[in-house]
Amino acid sequence: VGIVGESGSGKTMLCRALIGTLPRHGAGIVSGTVRFDGQELAGAPERVWRGIRGREIGYIPQSSLAGLNPVLTVETQLVESITAVGSFSRQEARQEAAGLLEKVRIPRAQQVLKARSHQLSGGMRQRVMIAAAIAQGPKLLIADEPTTALDVTIQREILSLITQLRQELNMALILVSHDLAVIEEVCDDVMVMYAGASVEAGPVAALSKAPRHPYTRALRVSRVDRAVPGQDLEAIPGDAASVGSWPAGCRFWPRCALADEACRRDTQPALMPTAQQLSACIHAERMAELEQ
Repeated sequence: VGIVGESGSGKTMLCRALIGTLPRHGAGIVSGTVRFDGQELAGAPERVWRGIRGREIGYIPQSSLAGLNPVLTVETQLVESITAVGSFSRQEARQEAAGLLEKVRIPRAQQVLKARSHQLSGGMRQRVMIAAAIAQGPKLLIADEPTTALDVTIQREILSLITQLRQELNMALILVSHDLAVIEEVCDDVMVMYAGASVEAGPVAALSKAPRHPYTRALRVSRVDRAVPGQDLEAIPGDAASVGSWPAGCRFWPRCALADEACRRDTQPALMPTAQQLSACIHAERMAELEQ
């Protein structure tokens, strides 16, 4: 499953809610559920999350620099993850750590184990973060924009690695990105977020071919890989609303060409079934006509 939306749409906060690491002040789950493997986790105490986080749900944070302790070696951090779920001797844990680095396609694993994060390239740090996320054999891997700040070639390598590991380890995957093209390449289903809310969800193929929310369509037509030589890209007008200053009614109406009085007045609806996907737009059927 992919989660896509521009910066500030709430993607990372959603991921943190799914692993029980929301900030203690200023954030919290006020409605809905978090169900994993039949267990309700919304509002669960930290002792419950400690049995889930890492063991059942692996997490790759957005920043590899922030995710790795600059004081400790790669080996120390991987061994800590490995020994959290089983009784390994020190030597066995070190061997397991080396095996994890090989699994994420890091050459010269023994050399990298002795390194600290500042001694590694961005792509290498991201591979170490992936190794740490899969160390305990999770059933679900959440990758929060794992290609941030990487050049295009390394981005493709990291996405290919995550896809291969998902298949090899039989994990479910939630991939977060602001790039719809990345989601289309890796994921089967996608949820589009805008201003802290889900505005459309469904199969990637359906949303790519016939979006039922104006924001999804705007993301699609503003993609660089869809540019026509000699023509300007169709940009999304205006700026995204800041947290705490969302407009009344539909949060996208100030930037939407289809907006009418009902959009400005009425609370944004929950996701409603339309064709193959779910949309939070009251003009979803009109969107279908525009795409024909």
